Amino acid sequence: MQISLLQATLQRTTAVAALLVTTSFAMAQHVGDVSVRVVDGTIHTASIAAKGSIDTRVYPATFGDTGVARFTSNPGFDALPGTFTAGSRLGFNALAGLRRYNGAGVEPVTNERLEVKFLTLATLIGLEPTSGFDLAVLSNGGYHRHFNFTLKPDGGTLPASGIYVAEFELYSNDGVTLPSDPFFIVFNDGRPSGELDEAVAWVAANLLGSGSNCPADFDGDGEVGASDLAAILGAWGTGGADLDGDGETGAADLSAVLAAWGACD
Repeated sequence: MQISLLQATLQRTTAVAALLVTTSFAMAQHVGDVSVRVVDGTIHTASIAAKGSIDTRVYPATFGDTGVARFTSNPGFDALPGTFTAGSRLGFNALAGLRRYNGAGVEPVTNERLEVKFLTLATLIGLEPTSGFDLAVLSNGGYHRHFNFTLKPDGGTLPASGIYVAEFELYSNDGVTLPSDPFFIVFNDGRPSGELDEAVAWVAANLLGSGSNCPADFDGDGEVGASDLAAILGAWGTGGADLDGDGETGAADLSAVLAAWGACD
């Protein structure tokens, strides 16, 4: 009788512990984080949304959202348990130098630099592609990290405000999993939120490398869907997602997205 009671108690304790681990992981995720998955042996990124995830490779971020100017720890990066091999490491590289959005496109920065830091590890992204660093995945094969992103000057002072574009890839050191496609984080430093939306749409339309056979596939996921529609709406009235070449994103561009809806040929 005592043994059965002890076994029952241990089972309940184990179940509660497992629930706490699962719950704490879920609570750590929030809308806007980057969902990291492995699809057909390749790292795949998406955006965590209120109802599941949205396929995209462009992520908005805002300096100062935690109360510290020119600093943010968002977006975070999350992978569910079992995504990676326990004992492996997940890392990033900056595939291009830091760029600044000027309202019509992007241009190289001057003295601005983006520091990406985690504890004692740090990478400074300037005018050139830059190697990053890797961190251990969790013991259960999941991953949850928030890097410290800080905009810093390389001599002199920073511009009063701006929107900055950083291009990354994720890689695993397990020797099997292939790196992710390039993805972009668009950082807002003191500009109106509408300008950030415009910049995100411009990046989606112009830097993802969508094939000419499917120009409405702004996020490069192989199909025209909700995130591509969002790119059109986010760039409305600007040239950020101009499909028909008239210099402005409008009804004709929306019609082109709806007409191309579904998988690309």
